[in-house]
Amino acid sequence: MSGRNGMQLVHGDRSRAARMGRRKTIARPAYVAAAMRIPVRAQLALVRPSSPQLFIHEGARQSLERKLTAAYPGAVALSITDNRHSIITHRRVAGVLRVRIHHMFLDAPPSVVDALVRYIATGDRDSSAVVGHFIEDNANRLAPRSRKLKLTTRGTHHDLLAIFDDLDRRYFGSSLHAVITWGKSGPSRRMNPRATIKLGSYSAGERLIRIHPSLDRKWVPRYFVQYIVFHEMLHHVVPGVRRGQRTMLHPPEFVAKERGFRHFERAIRWERAQIARLLRS
Repeated sequence: MSGRNGMQLVHGDRSRAARMGRRKTIARPAYVAAAMRIPVRAQLALVRPSSPQLFIHEGARQSLERKLTAAYPGAVALSITDNRHSIITHRRVAGVLRVRIHHMFLDAPPSVVDALVRYIATGDRDSSAVVGHFIEDNANRLAPRSRKLKLTTRGTHHDLLAIFDDLDRRYFGSSLHAVITWGKSGPSRRMNPRATIKLGSYSAGERLIRIHPSLDRKWVPRYFVQYIVFHEMLHHVVPGVRRGQRTMLHPPEFVAKERGFRHFERAIRWERAQIARLLRS
């Protein structure tokens, strides 16, 4: 899926940039206060509904509604949606401007929010272009098409859900609305080690973190699994930064937050020491 990125180890190159991977992808989303909350806690394997309930950060919604009211000569009623196709709609009903917008705008940059307000209030063409570019850059945040997804969090040695919940509480104030699962197991690489291994990935459209099953080993310490999960959680929180036609997946803010992980240096040292074993796993 084009909206995914992940941690990757490269055989023979232990630089941090190589470990993280350098693949072109579309912009990652910032933390979405109004993202979907999917009830997955305390379950081992479950089916993610195709249309989960959308929970809205009311303070963020009211803030945007006030900006619209200040720009529009009349009453405004704002609703937040997770629609895939109707990203922005607005019309007058009994003298009230009724606006429906996708939740991606609740955490948009101030310049985009200002353009959105001008576009809705006045139909400004330049503002329309700014809003259009923002939607294109965040297309991976649109709700995925209906499909069922089985989530498996409890492994033989590591419980991803317990790790996710602990990190969410410690570093994000129990505010992350994402899900996590072990990826699919592949063939053993003992006789023919792989050149790279993608230890974790984040799919913004599904708000889904996948962790490579090779990490579900007794010899892999919990703090390293925590580090990989934390890295992917940050992709849910910190967006990539557009640089011309490319996107910087690990901008300075991301790097700074990542270093705030308690076992960051320890995890990096372990990764360097065990790279060959990971590539064979």
